[in-house]
Amino acid sequence: MFIAAHLAIGLIIGKITNNYLFALIGALIIDIDHLIPYIKHKLIFNAKKFWKTVTDPKDPYGNQRNYLHSFFAWAIISIISVKINYNAGIALSMGYLSHLILDALDGSDFHPFYPLKYNVVGPIEYMSKDEWVITAVLFAVL
Repeated sequence: MFIAAHLAIGLIIGKITNNYLFALIGALIIDIDHLIPYIKHKLIFNAKKFWKTVTDPKDPYGNQRNYLHSFFAWAIISIISVKINYNAGIALSMGYLSHLILDALDGSDFHPFYPLKYNVVGPIEYMSKDEWVITAVLFAVL
């Protein structure tokens, strides 16, 4: 899913947990692992190639969703964050989990147990009308 859907679900979880900051961190920061292939393949400084890559439903480099897009990473980060601060940790964990669930729904490659190569491809095409509708519904829930 694109960033707007993650933002919407993060805001919903922030409202539920009364902790917008950590819910949004959990829902959004996970995509930082996309930077690894963007930097590795020098896409950051080439706007045309960068835009083509981030809007492509297929992952041309096969590693945009890796380290942090894993239920293993979610479990470890959730346990640590809950032990540090229970309320903030719950909000972060729920935001993070929502991110993984939304990514499992879209049609892009998703390896939920990275580094294992098990791949999940959801029914909703990336950047499609359906994805925009889901995002609009999430914002309407707010």
